[in-house]
Amino acid sequence: MQRQVIATRLGGVEVWTEGGRIRGLNLTKARKTSAQEDDPIVREIRRYFSGEAVGFENLPLDLDGCTSFERAVYDATRSIPFGQVATYGQIARAIGKPKAARAVGQALGHNPIAIVIPCHRVVAANGALGGFTGGLHWKKKLLRHEGALP
Repeated sequence: MQRQVIATRLGGVEVWTEGGRIRGLNLTKARKTSAQEDDPIVREIRRYFSGEAVGFENLPLDLDGCTSFERAVYDATRSIPFGQVATYGQIARAIGKPKAARAVGQALGHNPIAIVIPCHRVVAANGALGGFTGGLHWKKKLLRHEGALP
């Protein structure tokens, strides 16, 4: 498995890859490593943090350790466009489990590939931010970066 820490204007992004697929991605305070600039993953992350509305749909993910429910939640979450938000309930309805909003939140709490699976774009029904494994300060930064928060 290969690890890179990419420096961005919002902080470090730690990416774990194996066989060209992303296995993990999180926000970190770790020191940057030498990023492989020709790597499509690095390019897409840099584009995202430069303000482009990157959807990451072409990046291969490794979700082998995830349940089928988690995969469904992650697929639905990936469809939320840059700069927009959806509620936990909307994601639950999108996957055909309208009463599973809390379970959606739990699945997103186990999201191994933050930003690419944009769990930061999922909020509570009342508009509250809800939770974020990396900390609410990161969720706010990412939503502000995308223009979804003032």
